[in-house]
Amino acid sequence: MKNSTAIACLIAVGLGIVAVTGAALAMSAGRPSSDVQPGKDRYACFDPAQVRSFDTVSDHKIIITSDRNEAYELSLTGMCFGLQSSFGIGIQSRMGGMSDICGPFDGEIVFRDHGSDRIERCAISQVRHLTGEEAAPYVVKRKSERAN
Repeated sequence: MKNSTAIACLIAVGLGIVAVTGAALAMSAGRPSSDVQPGKDRYACFDPAQVRSFDTVSDHKIIITSDRNEAYELSLTGMCFGLQSSFGIGIQSRMGGMSDICGPFDGEIVFRDHGSDRIERCAISQVRHLTGEEAAPYVVKRKSERAN
């Protein structure tokens, strides 16, 4: 009887830990994080899985737009020849899994030059969150911001 009571208590405690951990993870899954340092842009990071579009500025710079309607300017190392003629890109985190990309060398752009079978890779050297007038051409205006 003691063993079954002790096992039941351990199971209850284990389930409680799992429930608390699950709730904490669910609360932390919504970005951006609230523990951002003062003066830092709380939207400076993006999830590569939530990128919905991209615009190529040059062979070393692109603008991506996330599912959260946020625009980011990504600077790339060197010249990524063929990026401007590419029909699509992939964004891969170097941290593995589904890690956010926040800064230098957290990820890379993967693309295929139009007319070539070779896959090219360019490291992301800088991430800059665009706001206001800089972001306007890339983000969808909310109804409250549209002119009637």
